[in-house]
Amino acid sequence: MFYYRNVDLILYKGLFLKKFLLMVLFTFGCRNEHEPFHLNKSTYKMWKDFIKPTKKELAWAQIPWRSTFYDGLIESDKNQKPLLLWVMNGHPLGCT
Repeated sequence: MFYYRNVDLILYKGLFLKKFLLMVLFTFGCRNEHEPFHLNKSTYKMWKDFIKPTKKELAWAQIPWRSTFYDGLIESDKNQKPLLLWVMNGHPLGCT
C-alpha cells in the first residue's frame, strides 16, 4: 500500500533539489570573470555596427505619422482608411 508519508518525502526531496539547483545557478552564474567592454581603435567598428540601427529597426520612421488627431482624422476620411489613436502619458513624438 502507498502511504502519504512517502509522497510528502518525495515532494520534499524534489523541492530540496530545485532549491539546491537554483542556489548553484546563482552561485556560478553570477561570476564576473569576463573582461569589461572597452572602446578603442580595434573595437570601434564593432561597436559602431552594433549600435547603429538597421533598416528593419528604422522601419517605423517611414510611417507618415500625424502630430494631431484632427490631421489624421481628415486624412483617414479622405483615403477611407482606419485611424490609429495612440494615447499615452506624454507626447509620442517627444514634443513636451
